[in-house]
Amino acid sequence: MLGAHATARTLGTGQILINQVLTSASDTYWVQMRSTSTGAAGTDVTLNDAAPTTDRYNFAIVEVLAANWNGPTTPPTVSLISPGQGATLAGMVSVSASAFDAVGVTGVQFLLDGSPLGTAVTTPPYTLVWDSSTVSLGTHTLAAKASDGAGYTTTSSSISFTVVGYADPTVVGQWSTPVSLPAVAVNLILLQNNQVFFYQDGSTPTVWDYAQSTFTTMPYSAANLFCSGAAMLKDGRIFIAGGYGNSPSTIGIANAEIFDPVARTWTKIPDMQYRRWYPNVTMLSDRRMLVTAGWQTTTNTNAGISEIYDPNTNAWTSLSNANNPFETYPFLYLLPNGEVIHIGGSEYATDTDMLNLNTVSWSVVDPTIVDGGSATMYVPNKFMKAGSAADSQNVGASSNTAFTLDLTQPIPARVPAAPMVYPRSFMNLTILPDGTALATGGETDKNGGDIAKAVYAAELWSPQTHTWSTMASMHTPREYHGTALLLPDGRVLESGMGADFGNVPNELSAEFYSPPYLFKGTRPAIAQAPTQISYNTSFSVQTPDAATITSVVLIRTGAVTHFFDQNERFLPVSFTQSSGGLTVTAPVDGNTSPPG
Repeated sequence: MLGAHATARTLGTGQILINQVLTSASDTYWVQMRSTSTGAAGTDVTLNDAAPTTDRYNFAIVEVLAANWNGPTTPPTVSLISPGQGATLAGMVSVSASAFDAVGVTGVQFLLDGSPLGTAVTTPPYTLVWDSSTVSLGTHTLAAKASDGAGYTTTSSSISFTVVGYADPTVVGQWSTPVSLPAVAVNLILLQNNQVFFYQDGSTPTVWDYAQSTFTTMPYSAANLFCSGAAMLKDGRIFIAGGYGNSPSTIGIANAEIFDPVARTWTKIPDMQYRRWYPNVTMLSDRRMLVTAGWQTTTNTNAGISEIYDPNTNAWTSLSNANNPFETYPFLYLLPNGEVIHIGGSEYATDTDMLNLNTVSWSVVDPTIVDGGSATMYVPNKFMKAGSAADSQNVGASSNTAFTLDLTQPIPARVPAAPMVYPRSFMNLTILPDGTALATGGETDKNGGDIAKAVYAAELWSPQTHTWSTMASMHTPREYHGTALLLPDGRVLESGMGADFGNVPNELSAEFYSPPYLFKGTRPAIAQAPTQISYNTSFSVQTPDAATITSVVLIRTGAVTHFFDQNERFLPVSFTQSSGGLTVTAPVDGNTSPPG
């Protein structure tokens, strides 16, 4: 397809998508075939696409003639990925299998209690969404049957699982009743001692002690902080860059400031070189703050030159030789090798590229344009993004797609994962202490404020199976400007929606989600842990539960806005068990774990 935007193909009936590449040059290259062989000569054959229908394209058809079969005679291999043996299920469930064949897999048919579950899935990933409430409570079985182009079939081993009521918190978790807030939490940042910091604009910054139910407003009159970027400095102060210029012709501002949550004071720091509305802030290994993207004067006037703030010198450096004017609120991560990767953005589907801070240059990692409305680095060098990137008042249906990226592979590229149960734009992905990723909020349409199309059910993504499970449903819609934040007690704080010039209803509330792991017995206790650790050393954690500990991770405090945690870090670390505690190995350097 030749056009302004690379667009994925939707095939007509009876056809298989062999491969598809959406390039950064706005072209789509794809190969499709009939899912069954054609009979005698003269038979009419149709190859067509259901969508898009108004594009320009070059299309070629190739007929492969039959011959005496000398190919492989072995049947396909197939195995179930999700759910796992002995799983407990409730509500909507993602059922997934892997299949391979030398000739080519033509379909995977899932079998529920020995009978077909839906229709055969003809293209990878071999996944379907199933409503487990349609069967009786109790034990059932699942299997998968794969077929290939030579007519061979294989049925996987069956797994047994148990369907329970949807209200069981050990399976789906539990949401609290909503709590009223004084403003829309467009930016939501975790502080110490059971406190969070949120704001809608310059007049609304608030410190909320959610344990004591107190709110302390800390207004900032020097700038409108609406849709700014924020992250935490090493010492726990909040660094904020950019904001709204209050005019369509001066849409961004160059302001930057620091909020001290202990002293409860604001400090104005030097302005940036460029105005920025909707920027990203990323801490680097040496405590400096990288500020990227943002609109300058009018819509889409993207600030392509990033800037770095040094808190030691209180000065800015512009990366003038690394101009990359990608769109608002990009998804950026500092990598263990010291480079910064760009894997997407909140409003536009993007390719994947890398900033080398030594050469001050960008390079493309994967030119394929891949959609995703939220993202997470679920372990170092491994990423997942899902849903649709969109801005408020966009038009069209949301997507339920998910993709992973593994930089440890020789040629890193986006790989489709099992789709979510629900299509979502304006969703948040939050990495949890057990390594799973929680998807919350969103809308099945790209409007941003259509409450009739809000998605209330949460979903949980497994990094082992790359599949989704439906969790409990929240009470309040969370669409455009929704935010979600992991708390130290293992719960997730969900808030936001609105503050969009009247286009989206304001939701002045928050609610707490308790994941299933909080309902599965006594949690491990930490009796003592150091307040500071040094890189590449060992430190002690005192716990009476040392003998039963199976994993230790370091999780950076979150700073969320526009469906992305600009402060995110999830780092598994090695440890040994000893009497009364654990000996834990600290990260090797600031690239692996930024200071703070």
